[in-house]
Amino acid sequence: MFIVDSETKSCGEHSMQPTGNTVHLALRVATVMQQLGIEGLPRNYELVFEAMTGNSPDLARELKSLGATKSQKVLDGIGRRYLPHHYEGGLLEARSGQVQQELQSILSLLDEEKTALTRYGTVISQAARVFDSNELPDSSALKQSLKFVSSATHDREAQSAMLASKVVEKSQKLEQVQREAEAANAARFVDPITGLGNRRVFNKEMAKIYERSGLPDLCGIAFAELDTFEVIAGVPNLVEPVLKKAGELIQSLFGKDDLACRFDRGRFGFVFRTADETEIMRLVDRLRDRLKGVSVAHPVTGKQAAVLTLSVGLCMSKQARTADALMAFSEQALGMAKASGGDNVSIHGATNVSQVPKDWLIYR
Repeated sequence: MFIVDSETKSCGEHSMQPTGNTVHLALRVATVMQQLGIEGLPRNYELVFEAMTGNSPDLARELKSLGATKSQKVLDGIGRRYLPHHYEGGLLEARSGQVQQELQSILSLLDEEKTALTRYGTVISQAARVFDSNELPDSSALKQSLKFVSSATHDREAQSAMLASKVVEKSQKLEQVQREAEAANAARFVDPITGLGNRRVFNKEMAKIYERSGLPDLCGIAFAELDTFEVIAGVPNLVEPVLKKAGELIQSLFGKDDLACRFDRGRFGFVFRTADETEIMRLVDRLRDRLKGVSVAHPVTGKQAAVLTLSVGLCMSKQARTADALMAFSEQALGMAKASGGDNVSIHGATNVSQVPKDWLIYR
């Protein structure tokens, strides 16, 4: 939860508690940005939006701590940590410069090696001329020539070893740059609190399901929401531990072919890569039962702060002709599950009512 500072309160805005109305929330974000003197850039909008929705309590606290001073440089510094996808250009540019520098360094080393080999070749050639001479050289000349060859060979070995060491060092730096770039790219699709996927990877998965026009992959998707999230959000320092526990539990239950994501606050999205509704229902019920067993203790009193119950809206891809329709049906199903009092599941277009447990809601 993002609480606006006293300067903003004087403008009539007292808190940033999100509502269920996306349009209203968008208007509130724009209003708060104007009141706080934050430039209306897309990356600034998402920064404030993330704070207001409670998607990242750490981000909300950091923005609040800025007080009246919110320069773009400071906001960009925060944005690079919480919204790295907005700074890909700068990241890639910096990485590209580093790679170019390391490659240029390797080329310089190779040039040095080429020059050293030329010098060594000159020493060998001079020694060869001494030994190939028709005139018998005196012993001092032979000793001097052998000394030069020995010294040059010793230097060559040392320089070759040093070159090999430096090339290995540069190669390791290049590998590190590659790992950092890959990690930064992967972070764009991961929720930082739960370790699950985020909305971006969910949308990518929707595109994959419907990449063949008119013939979606057979699967099911579910939108879910923790019914007691508002209670949890009202207890200081409790949101992140609870979300982390939920993320760990979800990861332990779902298979590698399925996708589990956190959207914001206590909202999740799931893609089940199976056309078997019964199997999906089994997984959803298992998750709901396990969540209820998660201990949510008050960080100060140690008493039970809430029971984690989950409302779920489910739709199979065969019920929707487009990705938008599939998500809309699942959203509607979730709304029905919550309207019934929560701790419930609603299935859009259920085909076999006899197999559906009594605590599941059915609508078409």
